[in-house]
Amino acid sequence: MNENETRPNTAVAIVIACVAALLSTMLGIGGGVVMVPLLTLFARMPMKRTAGTSLGVIFLVICVGVIAQELKAPQDIHWDVSLVLAAGAFSGTFVGRWLNKKLPDKLFRYAFCVVLVIVGIRLLGLLPTTRPFLGANLSITNPADAGYLLAAGLFAGIVAALFGLGGGVVAVPALALAYGFYQQNFTATRATSLGMILPTSLIGTVLHWRAGNVDLKLVARMAPFALVFAALGVMVAYEVPAATLKVIFGALLLGASIRLALKKPARKS
Repeated sequence: MNENETRPNTAVAIVIACVAALLSTMLGIGGGVVMVPLLTLFARMPMKRTAGTSLGVIFLVICVGVIAQELKAPQDIHWDVSLVLAAGAFSGTFVGRWLNKKLPDKLFRYAFCVVLVIVGIRLLGLLPTTRPFLGANLSITNPADAGYLLAAGLFAGIVAALFGLGGGVVAVPALALAYGFYQQNFTATRATSLGMILPTSLIGTVLHWRAGNVDLKLVARMAPFALVFAALGVMVAYEVPAATLKVIFGALLLGASIRLALKKPARKS
């Protein structure tokens, strides 16, 4: 860490990591979509370093989340779908990492705000519900389905590496928009997304670590607390109505996007 760089508030970072871990495994959308803006705003971390540090925590959170999911309802993780999505995401992470290095910080921040707004609006149900455009069910042996999953995974990987997310923020709506089964079965959608996020977040973390964007000490402090909430998130997902969870989370994302967009750059001393 640069000596002139403001050190993050560890206590605040731990609280944020716990909230992100809970929502991550509860909704199957990674957690970085919460952790990145909140760490940037309240823990006073530079955004690109936040993206890498967030991925480091998310990988550990998803490991616990997948284990808890296998113990709670293993049938909800469709591993064949998860792995095809992850295959596409593998290439996407390298593209996203390249963009992370090229984008100016201000543009990077505004682009991330756009992602938050789009996801928040969809979670709040403000966009009209559409008919699944690829049918009711998914078949990996169908070339159209396999191609769609690879394309969705590619985009998820780009978003994951670029913004420090796990990729589920793309995978969850992509599955729901295309297939009737996933549109009607949110528990299977979020669980399958967790399976995809596991390898995607690992690759993204390694790429950010090689670029010096991962605060390993902070990850070590946040992880023990976040992992407890990761397991809790899977349990809560089966107790609270999915519609309620999505509305609360959507409102949180819109609030975070507004705060982040209005955030003034730090003054140079």
